[in-house]
Amino acid sequence: MRNDLRNFDGFLVALTACLLLVGSTSTAVEPDPVERSVKVMINWDEQSMWRSQLMMRKRMKLSLDAATVRKVIEDGVDEHARAGIDRFVYCAWARFDSPAPGFQAAGYDARIREISPGFGALHEAGFDQVKILRDRCRKHGMQFLVCLRMNDRHGIARKATFYVENPELRLDGYPGALDYKHARVRDKVVAFVAEVLQRYDVDGIELDYMRWCHMFDSNEAVKNAPLLTDMTRKIRSLVDGAAKKRGRKKLLLSARIPQTLTECRRLGFDVKAWIQERLVDYICPSDFFFSDFNIAVDQYVALCQGTGCKVYPTIHPLIQVNHPENITRPHYRALARGFYASGAAGLSTYNYQYNWRRWTDGGDSRGLADGWPKTLGWLTELKNPDGLDARSRQYLFYPLWQIYSESGVAKAQRIAFERKDGAKGDVTGIRLFETSPKPARTLTMQFKSRGQSDGDRLALEINGNVIPSATVKRTFDADGQNPREGRPCGPFHRYVFRLKHSWLKPGVNLLKVVLAHDSGQGDKLITGFDFVVSVKHAAAGR
Repeated sequence: MRNDLRNFDGFLVALTACLLLVGSTSTAVEPDPVERSVKVMINWDEQSMWRSQLMMRKRMKLSLDAATVRKVIEDGVDEHARAGIDRFVYCAWARFDSPAPGFQAAGYDARIREISPGFGALHEAGFDQVKILRDRCRKHGMQFLVCLRMNDRHGIARKATFYVENPELRLDGYPGALDYKHARVRDKVVAFVAEVLQRYDVDGIELDYMRWCHMFDSNEAVKNAPLLTDMTRKIRSLVDGAAKKRGRKKLLLSARIPQTLTECRRLGFDVKAWIQERLVDYICPSDFFFSDFNIAVDQYVALCQGTGCKVYPTIHPLIQVNHPENITRPHYRALARGFYASGAAGLSTYNYQYNWRRWTDGGDSRGLADGWPKTLGWLTELKNPDGLDARSRQYLFYPLWQIYSESGVAKAQRIAFERKDGAKGDVTGIRLFETSPKPARTLTMQFKSRGQSDGDRLALEINGNVIPSATVKRTFDADGQNPREGRPCGPFHRYVFRLKHSWLKPGVNLLKVVLAHDSGQGDKLITGFDFVVSVKHAAAGR
């Protein structure tokens, strides 16, 4: 009997040791989300991810109690995980307020209770959407970062508490904005970051300088750039301190910035210093509101070489000013393929809610009526760069803005020349990485042209290669383009022709247009715009 007891005791010891080993092993092998490879990330503002779902429940007179609202938020994160999103970024700071309650360093933006039905009940029950999002992301192994909109200037910003109470801190000429030359403004940002890191075990902080670009007076931005760099150093120190305190190897700090270094310099963003001092772990170059297929990703990639900083260029669902449609799945593929070919680590998305029906009661139906959560699945295939090569795609080289973007830089890509200088023509650059003839596919280019008469003839070249005139199809649209079709314009000619792979080179390709025959009629100015390159594969359904 004694031997039996000894044997049983030994069995219990061995079993306990095995269980402890299993428990410790499972904990040890669970990867820190920060160490996860990231291909696709998404940035959400204060309420757009869930507002349409909550509005629908309100219209249908369904429950909007705290538990229900929490489930809507959690289900939303689950859909992101199902789509393969690697990094989830949530805006918990805008207009120097927070849509989450309880912060000392920021006022509570109670407007979220009006905008997102059920959030009053959620917050009164003691729930916090930042913690809900973070916990749900952690369940799926997704990275979760808190985003700060550094100078959001939506109309409501003029009524924000810190703005109203501190008129001496305002940025003249930019209603709703504060001037970052003042230490009190920068210190407010740093204090909020410190509180976020103390309250939540997040994976990092994202500084969104694209809402709304201007931190300084335009005449003072360049000289004030060191002020933002110093603020970034302080935030980096906080992020590193939080990682050490929580026993983690690293937390992330990132910046959402304009898509060109020229814009950054003019605005006072010394991105080069941020990268070379290793203050930021990744950057998201972006237009303010639209997807630019011509973004020079490779310039940022070169700047990051050897620093560990990664580049995630941004895709926006919208095409251009005054265009009623969104980019579609083939456009997402084209953008992603160009980003990867330029050396990007992955891609970022912004304002993704435009891919489903808007939440407004006014009947605005931009996007797909059934877009949630279906269109999240569009992002899944973008995680595999190699898979994109075998799928059809389409590049849009449109003038994004009428002239100037919100960053203050002209973004109105077009070809333009006067009839008297027609033989000189004009040139525009388009970024393509379509030089391989395999897999089998066809490349077709088209653009619109205004100012010609029927008797005029244009000659076209791509990288010095003459496009045979016999292969160019020209049609005339006498009605022009109405607001339902795109950015409105008058009558135009449309040119369509095939491209050969051998004519192209990776990166910028130059399209030249000249007036080969002048009929002596038509407008003084001839323009070319809305350049489109379609890549169609033989495989059906792609």
